[in-house]
Amino acid sequence: MKDFLAAQVEIAERMFKMMAEDHSERIEAMKMWLDVNASLVRKLEERDKLIEQLRAELQTYKTADKI
Repeated sequence: MKDFLAAQVEIAERMFKMMAEDHSERIEAMKMWLDVNASLVRKLEERDKLIEQLRAELQTYKTADKI
């Protein structure tokens, strides 16, 4: 009986270790995706700002042509 309990404890410890490693891998992957998404959002914001500037510049040229 003592060997059975020792084996069960060993199995439980191995399973816990595997679950902890899996959790760490999942968290690391989630952090990577969060970083990628944050970077993409920043780039989109920069793009939108540039588009706004270019539209304002274009409007200036259009207004100058009408004068």
